[in-house]
Amino acid sequence: MHYDTIIVGAGSAGCVLANRLSADPARRVLLLEAGRAAPLDSDIPANWPMMFNTGADWGYHTEAQPGCRHRRIFWPRGKMVGGSGALNAMIYIRGLPSDYDGWAAQGCPGWSWAEVLPVFLRSEHNDRLAGSPLHGTGGPLFISDVPFVDPYERLWHQAAIAAGLPDNADFNGPSQEGVGWFQLTVKDGERFGTGKAFLRPVLDRPNLTLRTGVRITRISVENGRVRGVVLLDKGQPETIEADEIVLSAGSIGSAQLLLLSGIGPAEELEAVGVKPVHDLPGVGKTLQDHINIPITYALKEKAGIGAMTGDELSLAFTEWQNKRAGPLTSPWVAAGGFARSGPDATEPDLQLYGVVSGHRDHARYLAAGPGFTMHATLQRPKSQGSLRLRSADPLDTPLLDPGYFVSDPSGYDIQTMIAGVRLNRRIAAQSPLAEVIAHEITPCAEAKSDAEIDLYIRSHCTTLYHPTSTCRMGVDSLAVVDPQLKVHGLEGLRVADASIFPRMVSGNTNAPTIMVAERAAEFIAG
Repeated sequence: MHYDTIIVGAGSAGCVLANRLSADPARRVLLLEAGRAAPLDSDIPANWPMMFNTGADWGYHTEAQPGCRHRRIFWPRGKMVGGSGALNAMIYIRGLPSDYDGWAAQGCPGWSWAEVLPVFLRSEHNDRLAGSPLHGTGGPLFISDVPFVDPYERLWHQAAIAAGLPDNADFNGPSQEGVGWFQLTVKDGERFGTGKAFLRPVLDRPNLTLRTGVRITRISVENGRVRGVVLLDKGQPETIEADEIVLSAGSIGSAQLLLLSGIGPAEELEAVGVKPVHDLPGVGKTLQDHINIPITYALKEKAGIGAMTGDELSLAFTEWQNKRAGPLTSPWVAAGGFARSGPDATEPDLQLYGVVSGHRDHARYLAAGPGFTMHATLQRPKSQGSLRLRSADPLDTPLLDPGYFVSDPSGYDIQTMIAGVRLNRRIAAQSPLAEVIAHEITPCAEAKSDAEIDLYIRSHCTTLYHPTSTCRMGVDSLAVVDPQLKVHGLEGLRVADASIFPRMVSGNTNAPTIMVAERAAEFIAG
């Protein structure tokens, strides 16, 4: 069957596109997804880490990182309807206005803050802040405060204010700086990402088809125009034609599919046995990610989800199941904020989290007792890396090299993160949090000097799950898509997801990804 539009990837962006484009009953839309329906753990706000390394997670790892003591860093990504927006911690942050003004200044007209803010507002229905000039009312995406706040999160909040950080009731408001509670894509105690907000209400449209469990192996191109996609369904190859294809498979999937289709750096493609179809040097380049470093404290008394017994977790699940209430309605990373690393920083360059749990390493390390973990995340990393094909096999995972620290000769990234560790220790030393802390837990406890903290960060830093910029938007020689999100030099092909970010944004990437999809739908419909 021939479609007007094929959308590859039913993640945060793909679900938005499917909704907006199928609103035209004359447009036949096909939405393709490699995963299946999101599991029950996706509905439960507290259970997002429980989906790591399951069938709902691609479970990627980076290449060994020389800047991180040659560790291979775990990169979970959603493989289900809803994508990584069905796997994430549900935090809704747009970023700073200067992020988008920076995009416009890099050769992306139409993407300044004044131009993208109305697009953000169109998606949003804010439960608490509706009616504000900076918040939307009536959009499909329900944004709310965290339903459950742990008493120890309140102690962290008070301690952060005592450490000199301002109180902030709205991180998407006039100022991002300060501490408080993140707003979430949570509705009535349940995750409410784009799979529920945008896709589920329109699945009965006769002009919209969703196919799950299919693996796209390449895009077919003839004479400079995209003709369709080739996929595997239950191991059987199939070709589907369309007038236009939109890649929304994420910063890994979209770039990988372009490369498998012969669209990318010609020499690199030939080296792995892929015939170049369109030489586009920037595909897979300028990969960026938010780098995160936790430090952990033992608490004097039992607190938080990390200290719950099996019986207590079962009771909490029953409460959630029957009432959509209780501790499982919290993602446990809702207490946090944004800070400047020092007087030279004109805007927040660190994101902070205060988590009532001693667990670390994506909850793969379980603390022996009750604990509190503080995270510092680099907002605007200078480190850049690349995504390349490992082989011509479409089922092979790509080579992911974010180039943490080694690609930043200025030393800005590591120095800013050292400042983040010291800031979190300053918060931990303040009342009323200091009174409930027993001691800092090894191995961060031993890191005192800058050199020791440097080594600790390289040994224990993690991703904050935000890869971007592998199909960067712009007009320079390494840009992959133009400001209308069309792939340079080809007809009938666009990319719409976090891979098109010209630069990393200051905050979680889900909200900006939704905005990109809204803009792509505008361009296509227009």
